[in-house]
Amino acid sequence: MKLRTLALGTFMTLSASVAMAGDTYVCVNGDAERKVSVVYTQPGSTVPCEVVYEKASGMQTLWRAENEEGYCEEKAKAFAEKQASWGFECNMMSDQTGAAN
Repeated sequence: MKLRTLALGTFMTLSASVAMAGDTYVCVNGDAERKVSVVYTQPGSTVPCEVVYEKASGMQTLWRAENEEGYCEEKAKAFAEKQASWGFECNMMSDQTGAAN
């Protein structure tokens, strides 16, 4: 059992290190902060990808794409716009510098 747990932990660590962040929208409303991020699972490629939503209660993957380039970026942008319609101020952060765009 310990060996299986160790192997699973090692796999998850390696998997996480392969994922690369793309566009990230940081949305703030008072003390509440939410992030909508595009995550690429293969370096140098825009697919496969996931849109990950993070808030105080946890993280969840909202959408995934295996082959359709631009799908995750489009979904992340639309969801950030929806957050803005709920009163959040959203800014896209650069994937390279962390600076707001």
